[in-house]
Amino acid sequence: MAMPGICEELAKVLSRVQRPGDFFASGRLELLPPRLNVDGVGQIALPLLPVQAAQLIALAERAPHGRGAATVVDTRVRRTWQIGPDRVRLDGKRWQATLDRAVALAAEGLGVDEPVSAELYKLLIYDKGSFFVSHRDTEKEPGMFATLVLALPSQSSGGELVVHHKEREARLDLANDDPSEMAFAAFYADCVHEVLPITAGCRATLIYNLIRKSKGSASGPPSYERETVHAKALLEEWGNSKTGREDGVPEKVVYPLEHAYSLAELEFARLKGVDAAVAALLKSAAPQAGCDLHLALVSIEESGSAEDTGSYRSRYRGYDDDDEFEAGDVTSASSI
Repeated sequence: MAMPGICEELAKVLSRVQRPGDFFASGRLELLPPRLNVDGVGQIALPLLPVQAAQLIALAERAPHGRGAATVVDTRVRRTWQIGPDRVRLDGKRWQATLDRAVALAAEGLGVDEPVSAELYKLLIYDKGSFFVSHRDTEKEPGMFATLVLALPSQSSGGELVVHHKEREARLDLANDDPSEMAFAAFYADCVHEVLPITAGCRATLIYNLIRKSKGSASGPPSYERETVHAKALLEEWGNSKTGREDGVPEKVVYPLEHAYSLAELEFARLKGVDAAVAALLKSAAPQAGCDLHLALVSIEESGSAEDTGSYRSRYRGYDDDDEFEAGDVTSASSI
């Protein structure tokens, strides 16, 4: 491959990147506290009060875990409390909208662009010392592809959620005592994950199964490992071929984004859709190839001749109209 073709070759590689997303998603949502009622306790105040946490634990049961085909309780593996969805009621003026927003953000972060629903699985109570060692979730119902965790406002610390996928690890902090917001995290069901010990206080989390509404192949996190390796090789070859300004090798490689951005919006964290996916690939490949990666606004100006279409309307009215002209040859072009 001749090096002047770096732009074309890289464009072919990046054109295969079709959707953004990762093996996990996390963030915080503005929250108008819902009415949370639990049979046997009544309405639960948020942030969770220590006295109500004790009441919830008193009627809860130890959460089990899977061991082969069996389900067992072993506090050396999992130490937390659970309350089934049949005993939990959630409502309130804004709750459904808040839940829908959490599901939408989780699906977007996971790279899922098909309809997704959320089914409440359990209310979990983590008191001081609670934890869950590394494990994988099982498919709890047809169509389930991921787990959504909503951490309700609680006074607690520790208890980070650690999610692993291949060689990568994400450590997510769900601690939050602000009544006006809720932390959330989602991850694909086949990801190994663990909950580190709660070091103080008590935390309440709602666990939802994320379910694909459409039938078809199972959803999975986008993976562009082959494209990343190919892009890295192209960039390395390009860099190694640079000998001077007159060698015919481009000084810079520019890849146009799909969306338009203002100067204020132009940062990696704000890229949208496929742009975000392409940027994530290049942020991995470029440093490995010894290349710098930047976002920039480019303005292109062209000048040349315009040709009169000679339409009857233009001649009859006796005036010039831009719509009556077509662009001719471009005689000069510049970019900034």
